[in-house]
Amino acid sequence: PLPKGLPPILGAGAWGESDAVERVLSAVPGSATIHHDGPGHTLYGNNSCARDHINSYFTDRTMPPQKTKC
Repeated sequence: PLPKGLPPILGAGAWGESDAVERVLSAVPGSATIHHDGPGHTLYGNNSCARDHINSYFTDRTMPPQKTKC
């Protein structure tokens, strides 16, 4: 079990792993997942949509809408 009071977490899932990421993050209120139909290891460097959401999360604590697709 996860500890209570965790801040919202931004997850990213690629090629079929998005559902697993969402299941884990569903235990943390306010969390969101970025869905990407491609390889995950290059997601930040090669996908400006994902990169913008990730940067906003780390700099402003802004979460993307639920089930954002990049």
